[in-house]
Amino acid sequence: MNPIQSLREAWNALSKEEKTAAGVLGAIDTAAKGIALWDLARTDSKKLRGPKWLWTSVIGAVNTIGWLSYFIVGKKY
Repeated sequence: MNPIQSLREAWNALSKEEKTAAGVLGAIDTAAKGIALWDLARTDSKKLRGPKWLWTSVIGAVNTIGWLSYFIVGKKY
């Protein structure tokens, strides 16, 4: 069985409520990633722990933990 088929079967096994929850959580995660990237673009480099290119990669590549770590660790308040 290929990975796509496995994912499709797992998705089809979810209830309507579970699919709705997954969609809502996915939308929240995507919106938070967008907000983090928007904030990063407008933040002065002096107010960051590390270079912008690094935080762009972390936010973009490391789903929920990426944008959370940017706001908790990467940004100086």
